[in-house]
Amino acid sequence: MTALALPAGIPAIRRYGRGDRLPVQAQRIWLILSGHVSGRDSPPAQSARTLTYGELALRMGYGDTRAGHMLSRQLGIVGHYCLMNDLPALNAIVVNAVTKEPGGDVVLTPGRSFREELRAIYRQDWYEVGVPTTGTLRKVWETT
Repeated sequence: MTALALPAGIPAIRRYGRGDRLPVQAQRIWLILSGHVSGRDSPPAQSARTLTYGELALRMGYGDTRAGHMLSRQLGIVGHYCLMNDLPALNAIVVNAVTKEPGGDVVLTPGRSFREELRAIYRQDWYEVGVPTTGTLRKVWETT
C-alpha cells in the first residue's frame, strides 16, 4: 500500500515506543485501558474485567511481562488525572497476576473500595471523554 503524500502543515503520525517519556506512556496507557473497558453491551465476566501489569506491559510493546512492575508512575498519572476530572480511577483495572488486586500505590476515588471503583469504571462512558494530551499528563505528573 502506498501512502498519500502529506500536505504541508500536516504532521506525520506519531507512533508510540518503549523509550517514550512518562507522560507519553501515560497517554498510551489511557488508550489501552479506556479501550479495554469500552464498547461492550454488558460488563465482561469478572475474570475479564481487569488486566494484569504484565498484560499491560505486553500491550505497550515490552517483550516481557516482568516490565509491568515499571508502570506504576504512569498508572498513577492516569489515576490522578481521572480524579481531577471527576472520573473513576481508570488505573484501578490493572492488577497483580497472582492476587488479582491492584498494587499498594493504586489511585482510587476516596471512599471507594477496589471493587466499587471497578463497577464505576464500567458504568462510565469512556467514549464521551477526550484523550488527555501528553502536555496535560506531564502537568499532572509534576503536581502529584
